[in-house]
Amino acid sequence: MPESTVDTEFAASLRAVGTELRRLRQSRGLTLRELGARANLSPGFLSLAERGACSLSLTSLFALAAALSVEPTELLHAGTAGAPRPAEHVVTRAGRRDEARFVVGEREYCPLSRGLPDRALEGLVVTVRPTGTAAPEASHAGEEIAYVLRGELVFTIRGEDVVLGEGDSIHLKSRTPHTMRNRTDRSAEALWVVTEPLL
Repeated sequence: MPESTVDTEFAASLRAVGTELRRLRQSRGLTLRELGARANLSPGFLSLAERGACSLSLTSLFALAAALSVEPTELLHAGTAGAPRPAEHVVTRAGRRDEARFVVGEREYCPLSRGLPDRALEGLVVTVRPTGTAAPEASHAGEEIAYVLRGELVFTIRGEDVVLGEGDSIHLKSRTPHTMRNRTDRSAEALWVVTEPLL
């Protein structure tokens, strides 16, 4: 995909998510401060996110969805209408992985579990472009494992940086305040497994 196309999609995704976040917040009669308190995020960060000036981490997305009492898909406009629903398994073919892809700021998510009902795990391949400003540390229910396939990612857990390179992994209780960023000049890619289904 040409870099200009990626940049355009990146900016458009920030605006779309920000617009939907503002709509949901206002429809519930919440101020930025009130929503921030519910999601454990600062009003300043939420204001930037609503204007499309910064992106949401997966952790922030879960926290906001819970605070707004919606599924993460409602915030992302990533509906699953028409998706096949096999009863016991789902196969994601390499050539079709991008069909369910969605972009949130500098992060691109390719779900691997889409279509499997009543699942306890969510598998994703996450591509993280170089990160300008890290999302604030946040927490959510469940656990998560990230295995770095390519590049480098920095997790900040309770203020402490943990640098992961290719082949490194982390498993954490998601209730621990954390965030993640890519401080290099190249995209990184990781296999992610979380216990809070996203789609």
